Amino acid sequence: MKNKLLQISNDFADQKIYVNLVRHLSEKGFEQIVYVPVRWQEKIDGNRDDSIKNLEYHYSYILKRNLLFKLRFHRKISIILNDLESKIDLKEVGLVHAHFLFSDGAVAHRLKRKYNIPYVVSVRATDIHTFFPYMIHLRKLGNKIINEAEKVIFLNHSYQNIFTQKYKMSFLNNRKDKYLVIANAIEDVWFVRPPQNKRVENPVHLLYVGRIIKRKKLDIVIKALKELNKENNNRFRLEVVGDGDYLKKARALADNNVIFHGRITDKDRLIKIYERCHIFAMPALRETFGLVYIEALSQGLPIIYCRGEGVDGFFKEGSIGYATSPNSVSEVVDGINKILKEYQALSRNAVYESNRFNWNDITNKYVEVYQASFSQT
Repeated sequence: MKNKLLQISNDFADQKIYVNLVRHLSEKGFEQIVYVPVRWQEKIDGNRDDSIKNLEYHYSYILKRNLLFKLRFHRKISIILNDLESKIDLKEVGLVHAHFLFSDGAVAHRLKRKYNIPYVVSVRATDIHTFFPYMIHLRKLGNKIINEAEKVIFLNHSYQNIFTQKYKMSFLNNRKDKYLVIANAIEDVWFVRPPQNKRVENPVHLLYVGRIIKRKKLDIVIKALKELNKENNNRFRLEVVGDGDYLKKARALADNNVIFHGRITDKDRLIKIYERCHIFAMPALRETFGLVYIEALSQGLPIIYCRGEGVDGFFKEGSIGYATSPNSVSEVVDGINKILKEYQALSRNAVYESNRFNWNDITNKYVEVYQASFSQT
């Protein structure tokens, strides 16, 4: 009987979001198989949780890191498909969820052609910002994957808008209810101690949490901090949590008002930092969603985020913070000043709005998608 859900994700070992999803689906009675092709041997068994019931894992160290392997996309997909077929009894699979449109969706598309197994597919930043605009020779395949999917899931409204405006081919012959937005969820620990009547105190603490890489725009936040302090007699501080290849440049740009904590994985320690900070600022580019924004909201921090990316579109502008250009120091400064003028209202709104990004509600949305898409044979 085809009663198992096959999850294909080449990013499973790196992102905890996937194991959280399969855990909550298991609690709702789904039998699942997780297939994870990886490029690094040390990624084998990454994020594996053997306490989850009715779940089997298959990690495969089969992806090569050289440019030729990446460019020979169809060859790569054939290698993944052959490996998957050798490990998994596909007669038990009634639905596939491919978590990337191209890298995982191409495998799901072939499985449907070969075994008549339906699939749903998610669209992420790599699909929007790399595959569709730059790999034009694969665009036709991307449209086929979308056209033959049961459902197409976007993780934010901005990416759905980009698709409908720039890559309309896939949408012309399909019903609108095929496409939907399902956000990511934050872990329950963030809802345990919701803040009460958070207030701004001097000094005002800005917060950045995330990888310190160029596209996350920590440099813009640091420059905005300096501008704010010129106007306000050093009233502002910036706390930075994370590491990455842009750390050295960020340190060189920073002054004594910037505190670097490094990477923190302990949730209790991290929540304490959120508790003493006032505003979260990260106008990051190419952000599929950005759980850190919702984690900040849950702790009463209004947010500065990038226009047209990540969480933009989930909230009314000005209700929990402000969207800015990723490269505009003046817009970040202006957004922070606006937040301070109505801080308590925005802080209360932030906590309230964060509640809809819980795992129970988000999992229920996936359950609806899966139940409507599962093979009836």
